[in-house]
Parts: sequence; C-alpha cells; structure tokens
Amino acid sequence: MEERNIYTGVRIFGKWIYFERSLLAKDTITMMLPKNFVPLDPDMTKNKYPSEHRPETILTDETGTINLMFQYMEGEVSDATIENFRSQIFGMMKRVNPGIKEREIGSVDVLGKKIAYVEFSNPAMDGKLYNLMFYLAVKGQPLMGSFNCRTKEMKYWRPVAFEMIQSIETVETIE
Repeated sequence: MEERNIYTGVRIFGKWIYFERSLLAKDTITMMLPKNFVPLDPDMTKNKYPSEHRPETILTDETGTINLMFQYMEGEVSDATIENFRSQIFGMMKRVNPGIKEREIGSVDVLGKKIAYVEFSNPAMDGKLYNLMFYLAVKGQPLMGSFNCRTKEMKYWRPVAFEMIQSIETVETIE
C-alpha cells in the first residue's frame, strides 16, 4: 500500500484531502494545511468563541467542525523554556475548565526548533472535542497553535495534525 501523507494527500471518510504550504501567524511561519481550509466566518467565530480573547487566526473546513487556530501570547520564551510555558498554560486551562481530560504531553523537534504540545479532550457545545495544542518560540514570543475536531473523528485526524505540526517552518529559518 502506498504511503499517504500531507504531501501526497490523505483520504478521510472516503474523501481526498490535499494540502498546501501556507503563510500563517502574522506571516511568521509556514505550515502544510488542507487546501479546503478557509477563515472561519466572523459570525460563526463569535458564536463558537464568545470570549473577546478569541484566537487571531481561525481556519476551518467546510463543515466548521475541524479547526486550526493561531494566537501570539504574552511573554518571552525560547526553545529551552517552551515546554515549561506549555505546562503553565495548560495547568491554568485545567483549573478553569475541570472537564478537560489530558491525553498526552510532549515535544517534537522540527528543523532544530522545539515545539511543545499537549493533547486533551473536553466537552463542547456540539459534543466532545479532541484538541492538539502546540507552542513554539518565534522571535522570542510564544506562538500557540491549536487543532481540534470531534473526538469521533480523532483517529483519522490525529496523525494528520501531527504531520502538520512537523511541517512548520519559521520564516526566520527560511530567510
């Protein structure tokens, strides 16, 4: 069987999904994203993320149930401190939302850059969500990314989400 990945296309629920490298997060990183992802409609954004502290960038598929978000956060971080930063943020999230069920915490090295991540599920308006949050230092500032989908779709999307994280390149690396 041929290898299916984000560079050749992935088949999920009988539908082929193709990816392209996109510039994201105030043009500071590139990442392989599904070609069908579009910015979430502003009205849907307000419903889905009622807090004024919603992410700057929210991309979604045509159903609005598979999302990728990016947000620069306050503070200073480096590759050496990004895992500690992730743990502090996730600790706060768990205190605020006791419904969060932790799955896995770790980090990956991508082109010499450390990306810290945490996987968890939590109850949401439309069922249970699988979340993969990831953090990296970009020019000393923490960038948080988050991928989510329904937990029932997790087994298809989880490996894809990790491949997407491993496709991240910072523009400072490219320059």
